[in-house]
Amino acid sequence: MRVYLFGYSSDDFCGRVIVTPDGRTIGQLANQLVAWGPAPERGGPLTVRNEAGEILDPGSTIAEAALGPGDLFTVERG
Repeated sequence: MRVYLFGYSSDDFCGRVIVTPDGRTIGQLANQLVAWGPAPERGGPLTVRNEAGEILDPGSTIAEAALGPGDLFTVERG
């Protein structure tokens, strides 16, 4: 199933809407979001949090992480 999510990166001032299959992993979702940011070449570990601030496992799928249509997530670098 496709879901639309609102993503925010710690090093970007813009939020982004991502429409993606819920079978993608949280890690893939994070990589896609930072690829659209102002410094996609910047490396470092990525931490993904849901709207409640809980850290999401990068290996779990969007569906397994219980992210659904309209949910917010944040990607933190470093």
